Amino acid sequence: MKNTRIKHTRSLGQLALLTWIGIVTHASAQDLTPLNERDLAMTMTGDFTLAGVGDLMIRRPATRLADPAVQAVFDLLRGADLAVGNMEGELADLREFDGPLSGFVGSHEVAADIKAMGIDMVNRAQNHLLDAEFEGMFSTNKLLDEAGIAHAGSGSNLQEAAAPAFLELPKGRAALVGVHAPIFPELRRLAATPLNGNLGGRPGLNMLNYNETILVSARQFEALQVIRDGFQQYRDRYDNPWPQNQPRTDGGLSIPASSSGRNDPVYRVAQGDDLPGTVVYSMNGDDLSRILLSIRNAKQYGDIVIAAAHIHQSRSVVERQHLSTRPPEFYVELAHRAVDAGADAFLGTGVQTLRGIEIYNGKPIFYGLGEFFREAQWELDVVLGAQAANLRRPMQQFARNFGNSTQSLESLVAISHYSEGQLREVRLYPTELGAEGPDSRLGIPRLADEALARDILERVQRLSDEWGTRIVIEGGVGIIRIR
Repeated sequence: MKNTRIKHTRSLGQLALLTWIGIVTHASAQDLTPLNERDLAMTMTGDFTLAGVGDLMIRRPATRLADPAVQAVFDLLRGADLAVGNMEGELADLREFDGPLSGFVGSHEVAADIKAMGIDMVNRAQNHLLDAEFEGMFSTNKLLDEAGIAHAGSGSNLQEAAAPAFLELPKGRAALVGVHAPIFPELRRLAATPLNGNLGGRPGLNMLNYNETILVSARQFEALQVIRDGFQQYRDRYDNPWPQNQPRTDGGLSIPASSSGRNDPVYRVAQGDDLPGTVVYSMNGDDLSRILLSIRNAKQYGDIVIAAAHIHQSRSVVERQHLSTRPPEFYVELAHRAVDAGADAFLGTGVQTLRGIEIYNGKPIFYGLGEFFREAQWELDVVLGAQAANLRRPMQQFARNFGNSTQSLESLVAISHYSEGQLREVRLYPTELGAEGPDSRLGIPRLADEALARDILERVQRLSDEWGTRIVIEGGVGIIRIR
């Protein structure tokens, strides 16, 4: 039964996206230069507003809650011409679902509720895509389809996952391209594979793979060499040891961290102003070319193109990965190249806190919009009675006090205002997720009071300084005016 469902979905995608096979498989050979100036412009007519929010870690419907602070958040989304977020987790009808129930899985009613709160499009390329395995991915995508929510970033094969999603609006056509970079090597299993005739075509997401190198001081590098060489004195005790200390062409040093070599870190000496501990990421060229090609092609057919990336990577090994407030260099490069290829806005999610904002070539880049919903305390084994509710459970701690901080319970609704295709202003509305309230309301967004709003906005001000972004705070709202 399960295999039949996957095969059927794959055949539909094969018919709908046949022309994408050559594009995705041979993306690196395609011309990725920008289209002509006419096609690069954002062509939504008149005044147009785009609302961007962070992760939708949502388990139960919320729009019926008669809380003015909650409804005020939804009114912001409903008032926008287009609202886009990141679908963090899966949805299923728990009475009929025959897949594995594990991880972040919400009820089927959530899809219609997301639509009711005003969200029109979501990125599906995220690390919880297969929490309920392929059945959960297909269940979620079907429920989103039925609710009228366009989604990008996942599919029956790489062609579907890489393809832009389109949505017809009164003022023009919106397009969304979704992408994810894996947190750990084992999460590469989330990646969809290309369909080549009748071969391949594994379901999954649009993955951006990478290699990473850790920068160290010259003294630290010498110490690492001593450690590595020290391991080699025991090589005579083993029949088939790895080759001994072969030099790397990049001047780096690799120390075995496992027998498989899958997680061996690479180190090299920091140069110039680089800080030891900085992580340097090198994006996979084929993956990057495929992503940029999807954005470029979407721009030819869409009046506004949104690039959405769910990326957790930190700038330094010193930072906590999920609470990293500074995007690494490759993330900035990805955002810039997405805009150069035709994206009119770049919406970043992944880290469970806020990051800074850049206006690049007249287009907004949000490097981290945080958690819009965060109902992580909603655990299926507790709800279904398999475990007793306990505030000391790791997921309860994760939900309310992750990293001994409330930053993961603070977010933004970012509304970008365009006029005749030009970005004129970005307004930032701080939200909070009930850090001081009961578990029954935890994770549901409401407008922050003015004192908390100022604290949130001042942090985003500081984090945006490196790009020269000027944020003015007026009455609990952050305003970026485009000169």
